[in-house]
Order: sequence, then structure tokens, then C-alpha cells
Amino acid sequence: MEIALAGNPNVGKSAIFSRLTGVGVISSNYPGTTVEFFEGKAKFMGSTITVIDLPGTYSLAGHTDDERVATNLLFERRPDTVIAVLDTTRLERNLVLLFEIIESGYHVIASLNMYDAMRKSGRDVDVARLERILMIPVIPTVATKGEGIDSLLFTSVQLRGKSKFKVRYDSHIEGMIRKLSGMLRQDDWPMPLRAVSLRLLTGDRRVVEKADPEAVKASETMREEFLKEHGEDIVVHIERDRFGEAGRIASEVVGESRNRKKEGLISDLTLRPATGIPILIAVLASVFLVLVFVGGALEGLLVGAYTDAARGPFDDFKEGLSSDIARGVAEGVYLSVEAMLALVIPYILVFYLMLALLEDSGYLVRVVSLLDGVMHRLGLHGRAVIPIVVGFGCNVPAILATRAMGSKRERLILATLITIAVPCSAQTAIIIGMVGNYAGITWALSIYIILGAILVLLGFVLHKTIKFEPTGLFVEIPDLRVPSASEILKKTYLRIKEFLTIAFPLLLAGSIVLEILMAENILQQLIGPSEGFMMAVLGLPGITVVALVFGILRKEMALQMLMILFGTSNLALYLAPEQMFTFALVMAVFMPCLAAFAVMLKEFGVKSTALVTAGSISLAMAMGAASNVLLNL
Repeated sequence: MEIALAGNPNVGKSAIFSRLTGVGVISSNYPGTTVEFFEGKAKFMGSTITVIDLPGTYSLAGHTDDERVATNLLFERRPDTVIAVLDTTRLERNLVLLFEIIESGYHVIASLNMYDAMRKSGRDVDVARLERILMIPVIPTVATKGEGIDSLLFTSVQLRGKSKFKVRYDSHIEGMIRKLSGMLRQDDWPMPLRAVSLRLLTGDRRVVEKADPEAVKASETMREEFLKEHGEDIVVHIERDRFGEAGRIASEVVGESRNRKKEGLISDLTLRPATGIPILIAVLASVFLVLVFVGGALEGLLVGAYTDAARGPFDDFKEGLSSDIARGVAEGVYLSVEAMLALVIPYILVFYLMLALLEDSGYLVRVVSLLDGVMHRLGLHGRAVIPIVVGFGCNVPAILATRAMGSKRERLILATLITIAVPCSAQTAIIIGMVGNYAGITWALSIYIILGAILVLLGFVLHKTIKFEPTGLFVEIPDLRVPSASEILKKTYLRIKEFLTIAFPLLLAGSIVLEILMAENILQQLIGPSEGFMMAVLGLPGITVVALVFGILRKEMALQMLMILFGTSNLALYLAPEQMFTFALVMAVFMPCLAAFAVMLKEFGVKSTALVTAGSISLAMAMGAASNVLLNL
């Protein structure tokens, strides 16, 4: 049995999917697209059920990549049941998609998700009345707490009948539907003829390609006649009728608010520029300070505990080894673990926790709306904020997230800004863990200010150079809510798990190779040729070129390699504050890591990737040289 989860973006579909299937899921790209969908398994009464999490979409019209993938999957897989996940606090908007799913002839269940937010707002939904109107099961759910999930699964498995609910369209449209239905054969279609007729009238490519040419020609004639008679496209009128029906139903089943929530006032304050910008600055400052102080404190505790517990046994173990290479391998293993303790848990883990908190509280979407005007000056729109924020975690998913932009030019501008001016969590660990921890907060903050200036200036230059009109912004603003601690921890666990499975093996292998090269006195021969350039241009010891090279593989390896090269996590013993600042600035702008480079290559081709990479290296060297000169005046 197959169950599909369908719904608008930001309605809690993924949370329900997670509750139904657990952590182990398959992520797939729909053939011919870059849009992902997720598939997992749920256990029910001894049976295994396949659950498909469709991309969030506002309709089945197929105008965007997400809409096309969601519609194609519904058409091709024909799941046994479709769970329409609705945001209860925005019922009217969400009902429109539900109407399309019901019209398509699926067994449908409505999940009234975020029902706790509706209760807190002082409003009620007459669930029984909504069920009678729609003629489908309607189940209130709170996905973040698991409320209603068991009922949702049980009803999905037991559901048998299909809804007979119909949207009441304009009389002229109803006449066209009846006429087209008479020209079609039900045996040729997996959906009701009413749905086929509506899709013919709206020009749905999937239906037009399969339908009888006579019916296609008749539908085109009807559209032209409707446009002449009403002065608007029939698609607009159909959508208006659906919204009208949704508004009528919502007004019947949703009660009046009994109170004015203070959260509503806070929500308004986060959206108004006069108050929203100061709030945003405060939030960003809080994130920065938490990374500096909490990350620094955790690093000290973890590295100190590890050194006290493991340094002695490791030294005794090394003394018992017979060769320099074996001792080098042992030292590489010891320093790899120390570097991960000094980097991943103190800084990357803390950052991912805060990112999940901002996402699940609904605040991140408000930043999108708030900064839309600013983004337009860079040739983008507010939705670009999401990939940028994701980029602070990792540039790879951030570059992939640029697919949400309206054009390839917007995507290229955004990917360039992310690659050059948005420090990922590994680069943040270098800035905070090294510069902030040993040189001071002011030094670290200065790097972020410089990167912010680069982002704005570079975006402005690219916008003026690559001419195009940015697309408009349409985004749902969810209510602010208290996020679920379990969901935040689960999301953080998945991100850290992925990070560790990729980073630690590379770090371990790199550390062992480095120790062997040092044990055999080969490393100095590699460093020698670059010593003059590094000191003269960047003011850095020649040995730091190794960190720069390893940083191409994974950014976090740059800092870890320095710790291994110097044999300690206390880099202040070997680098002055000015040198730390220059090194961190160069690493923040330097070419993308190998994974990000590969994604850029796949998404934008060889020419664009080469230009971005060459530009980032040139800018990094120029910034490093300028820093060296200015700090030594």
C-alpha cells in the first residue's frame, strides 16, 4: 500500500512524514529534474506501508518544478490514499489544493495540522461540519508532538470510499465541463472525467498530450470564447471559484477568535522594517555571541578532558612502537579526534541547533519577507535568504537550495555570493574557534563585517553586470511558535551525522598522511617552495599552505591540519592575532571545498564554475595581501 503526503509549503508535511516513517528514509531526485522527494516505510498491524512525501506545492497546475514533480508523482504512482496536510491557521488558502486532489479522484484524508496553534489563537474548527461538507475524514494533528498521527495512519489504511464533493464553478464553466466529459471515455483515464475536463480547460500538458484531438480542439475553442466573453483567462476564473468556495467553507467551520494573542503582536513586530530590522540584528548578534562564548567554553572543556584522559596513554602507546611511521599514524589518530572535539561539537553542533530553532519557530520565513527589498537591490528576492542561511551551515545544500529561485541568472548570482561571501560552519569554526577564541571577539566580528560588505558589493556588481528582472516573491508566513525540542534534536542529529560520516574519515586519512610525511621529512620539501610567497604576500608561515590545500578537500580540515601541524589545539602559541585574522579571512573567501565545487559544476557547468572559483581565489589572495599590509603598518 502507498500513501502520499501532499500540501502547501510550510504546513508540517515533513514532520508528519518523520512521525510516520522514523529517521531512515530515501531521498530521490525526480527523473529529469533537480527536485527531491522523500520515501519511507511505516509499520501498521504487521504490514509495511510506503509513504511518499511530495514536494510542497500550492496547486497541481504544474507551473513550477515543485508543482510538476508533485503532480507527476500523483499521476504516475496513483497512491492508494492521499493525506492532504493543511495548516489549520490558514485553512482557506490550504483548501484550494485539497479541492484539486479530491477532484482528481483519490481517496483523501485531511490532516488539520498545527491544531495547537489554532487553539492557542482562541479559535475552534467545527471538524464534524467540515467532514460533512468535504465528505472525507478530517483529523486534527499536531505533528511536532505526535498528536493525531496514529489516527491518521489507521484511517488511511481503513479508508475505502471517495468524496463526492464538488466545487461549484461558474455556470458557463460547468456547461463546458459537461460538454467535454461527453467527448471522453472513462476507461481511458485514471481520474474522473470532471477532473480531466477541467485540466483540458486549463491546458494541462499531461492531459492534453493524452486526450483525443477532437476534445483538445474543443477545449481550446472554449478557452478562446470564454476569454472574449469574460475578458479574462478561464484559468483565472477557475482559481477564483476555488478560492471563493474555500472562503465560504472556512467561514462556516472556523469560529471567531476569542482573544488577541500577544504572540500576534510579536509576529507583527518581526515583520515591520522599523522593528523587524533591529530584532534581526539582535538575533544575529545572539547567534554570534552564543557561538563565541558557548562554543569556546565547550571547546575548552572537551579538549581539556580529552587531553587529560588520552594524552598519557597515547604517549605510552607511541613509545612502544618501533618505527617513525607507526608513531606518526598513532599521533595522526590522536590529533584527529582532538580536532573533531575542538571543532564539531563546540561550533558546528551549536550552530545547527540554533539554525533548527530559527527554522522551527517560524522566524526564518519572516527574515525572507523582511529582507525582500534589500535582496532586490542585489538582483534577487527575499527567498534568497533561505539558501544564504543554509550556507552558514554548509555551502553544498545551500547551492542546491538556489533551485528555489525563479531563473538561472538569479541562481548563479546567489550561488556565487554563497561560495565567496557566506562562511559555512567549518569556516565559522575557523573564525570563531581560532580568531575569536585566541585573538578576540573584535577580530572575529571584523571578518563577518568584511564578508557582509563583500556580499553586498559583489551582489550589486553581478546584478548590474548580468541584466535581468528579478521574479516576484510569494511566501506563506507561518505563526511564530515554540518549536519542539525533539524535532530540533532530530534535525540537528541528522545534519551532524551526515557531517561526521563525510568529514571524519577524510580528516583521519589526511592526518595520517600528514604525520607520515612529517615523519619521513617529506613535508618540508613541499613547504619550501611556497615559504617565500606565504611570508611575503600573506605574512603567514609557509607551513600554512598545507592547511590551505587540505581546505580545498573540506574546509574544516584547514583548521584541523593547523592543529596537527603545530601539534596542539592552542594555535596562539604559533600564530599572532594578525596572522590568525589574515588566515581566517583568506579561508573564508578562498575557493569552495571539493564537494561544493562538484555541485557548482553539476548545477552551472564548467565555464561558470571556473569563473567563480578563479574569482574566489583571486579575491582571497588580494584580501589576504591587503590584510597583511594594513595590519603591519
